[in-house]
Amino acid sequence: MKKLLVAAIVVLMASPAFAAIQNVKVSGDITTSFVYDNSLDLGYQAAGVPQGQKHQDVFITQTRLRVDADLSDNVSTTVGLINERAWNAENQDTLGTNGYANDTNVQLYLASVTMRELLYSPLTVTVGRQVFNYGNGLVMGDGGPINAATGNLGGIYADLTERTAYDGVKAILDYKPLTIDLMYFKNQQSLTSIAGGYESNLDQSSDVYGYNANYQLSDPWNTVVEQYMFARVDGAGLQDIGGATITEDKGDTLFVPGLRASTNPIKGLNVQGEVAWQLGNKVVGSTSPTTGVPTAPVAYEAEHRDAMAAQLLASYSLPVLQKYKPTVNASYTYVSGDKNSNENYSGTPDAKSAKTYGAWDEFNTIQGAGTIYRALLPLSNENIIAVGGSISPLEDVTVGATWSGLWAADRISAQNPLYVIQPNGSTIITGTNAVSGTKNNDYGLGNEADVNLAYNYTEDVTFGLSLGWFVPGSVFANSNRDTASQAIADIGVKF
Repeated sequence: MKKLLVAAIVVLMASPAFAAIQNVKVSGDITTSFVYDNSLDLGYQAAGVPQGQKHQDVFITQTRLRVDADLSDNVSTTVGLINERAWNAENQDTLGTNGYANDTNVQLYLASVTMRELLYSPLTVTVGRQVFNYGNGLVMGDGGPINAATGNLGGIYADLTERTAYDGVKAILDYKPLTIDLMYFKNQQSLTSIAGGYESNLDQSSDVYGYNANYQLSDPWNTVVEQYMFARVDGAGLQDIGGATITEDKGDTLFVPGLRASTNPIKGLNVQGEVAWQLGNKVVGSTSPTTGVPTAPVAYEAEHRDAMAAQLLASYSLPVLQKYKPTVNASYTYVSGDKNSNENYSGTPDAKSAKTYGAWDEFNTIQGAGTIYRALLPLSNENIIAVGGSISPLEDVTVGATWSGLWAADRISAQNPLYVIQPNGSTIITGTNAVSGTKNNDYGLGNEADVNLAYNYTEDVTFGLSLGWFVPGSVFANSNRDTASQAIADIGVKF
């Protein structure tokens, strides 16, 4: 009997423990898109050879499955799976690191546990893979930057990706009307850097920290004021040169304090403003020797960051023909540039000549998704004016149009070259002459017209169509000014 009792205790101790599940919700979505674009290389040729991506037409399907479970009081979990793929492109690694290999694989999109009233009632903590998104996504959007996404769509059309979560921790302190979010997530981590082995690139490890304080005023305008600070710190990592393992002595750091406000001064009118700065160090080069074993750490030179962004937004629901829901909107966005960004970019920079780095780092922006200009240009060194409107001519149908004009904040020159991103992940046009595609000492980047149509077939099914045309500006040489166009048609189902 004694042996049987001991055996029973051992079995009970070895049995797995399962949390009591009070409620389970299964949801998800499937989106199939057809993407057609033309002349996103703007006609650029080098020595008569076309560069970039002239044309593509591809079908894409994105599938997400999410399970939310409420466990014991104040504890819940979320698990999300995702698959993104071009049609019939499985296991065809034709684009190298940006190829379509393993498109049938399913990735982990969300995996987190949320604990409410942890330690005391105002505190909620979420740990694991989750989405971090604040304000309008000018600085911290849900994954980003949008035109540099990786994964199966990284070599097709990066800003369409839905893989927008990070592994991290978020603590929410709810002191209504004040809410404070404290957050941390791992921005990048290579297995090599975990193991302490050799890797030649600089950004082996990257961490993001920050807070966002949101205060809701008790005025009749429903005014909301936010103050935030986000920081990105890239670890130095290790290098193995000539058999000696050494540590780089300067990493890349980015500190972004900012303010944002939203108010509704009259019925139907919403006005928002945001301003942010960037401080820290920008790594610009290395003085590492080309031969021999160094006797001192490799010196990665850095420039001090001094960049700025500002944005004004306005949206007004017109008090006429209200059954058609007419709305107009306008915005102005400024992100600083760098007048001499090429300095210290050679292989042997001189620390004594290091200067201030003034170009805005787009960090985790999600603004401009779906436009041609954001697919082509990073959110840096730009003035953007956009005006548009929308209307519902029929029930469940919405039509919108937007015009956007873009100008460089600092003139394009040999020291401040223009970089044009391509959907396949490559970059073209870095010089300032007729051969390399851009003019010297100019500001005009171009303008774009976009038309969007949405039809809610049912409460679960939506059809969409987006058409866009980007006309290159005076910055581009005459031989490199083809009008770029795109069309994206999609059908989305939510369940």
